[in-house]
Amino acid sequence: MILPKHRTQIPIFDALDGDRIRIRPFQPGDAEAHFAAIVESRERIERWLPWVPTYQAVDDSRDTIARMQARWLLRDDFDAGIFNRQSGALLGGIGFHPRNWEVSYFEIGYWLRTSAEGQGYVAEAVRVLMEYLFTTFDAHRVEIRCDARNTRSAAVAERTGFVREAHLRNARRGSDGTLSDTLIFARTDLDHHAAAHP
Repeated sequence: MILPKHRTQIPIFDALDGDRIRIRPFQPGDAEAHFAAIVESRERIERWLPWVPTYQAVDDSRDTIARMQARWLLRDDFDAGIFNRQSGALLGGIGFHPRNWEVSYFEIGYWLRTSAEGQGYVAEAVRVLMEYLFTTFDAHRVEIRCDARNTRSAAVAERTGFVREAHLRNARRGSDGTLSDTLIFARTDLDHHAAAHP
């Protein structure tokens, strides 16, 4: 993809649909659902996501969504919700984070509310977003990083065709203050092309 002169003019989706899910930017009206999903899942996800303890009221979600919208508009970062296409219920969050626009190198991150676990929603969302990045932005590299102890997140990366490239020791500090390792998974344009044309 040839980038426009101004990054703010890079075209970005309004919504991406899978069979069961819709990925779209968070809107102000999502604040209560966003906060409720975090509260429901706090015990499960705060071990992996250091931002979880900062959410103590709905206003924290309102502020976060406003900041997400600003970063989206500036094309600095892209955080979105994963929604059930039929019911519209918020299932979790997913984002893609530009690491180098010139190289078309991105990182995908995700989280899921506890009540939606084990149903393949995150894997579906990753596949949809990954296809978008390789098709629309001619991505050369897409990464997923996770805590080495987070076996569910690592399983999603492997299930969606990402290759484990690295195990970084003592690379992050959890919300409880302990040091932990980080796994890096990646998928390149060559991997993606080979999978599409076996």
